[in-house]
Amino acid sequence: MKTRFIYCIIVLLAFASCEKSAKHTVKYLVSEAKSEITITYKGENEELSTENIAFHSAQDTWNVTFVAEEGDIVYLSAIYADTLGSVKSKILIDGKVYKEGFSKYDPQKYITVSGSIPFYQ
Repeated sequence: MKTRFIYCIIVLLAFASCEKSAKHTVKYLVSEAKSEITITYKGENEELSTENIAFHSAQDTWNVTFVAEEGDIVYLSAIYADTLGSVKSKILIDGKVYKEGFSKYDPQKYITVSGSIPFYQ
């Protein structure tokens, strides 16, 4: 009886340890822009944030990095108004490109990349 009780405790502890959600580094990256860009993103606090960033050359970049759990939603959107403008938006998870979008000479078109962090085994 005592052996069964100890065995049940070990099994319950094993199941409890399996419920942990893995953490991943998320990076939003906006580049290849030459004018003012409006960027909207869902960050670590699960709220949408909007920033207006003035890019002066195609080499300028904007980025935000935070830690998120598997299953969390990631969202990045960028728009520009200049007819000669462009923008490239990327979401990286643990340093690897998860999603990306690009627009050139097409103002007032939102470039949106989004999804949820995959469950890895």
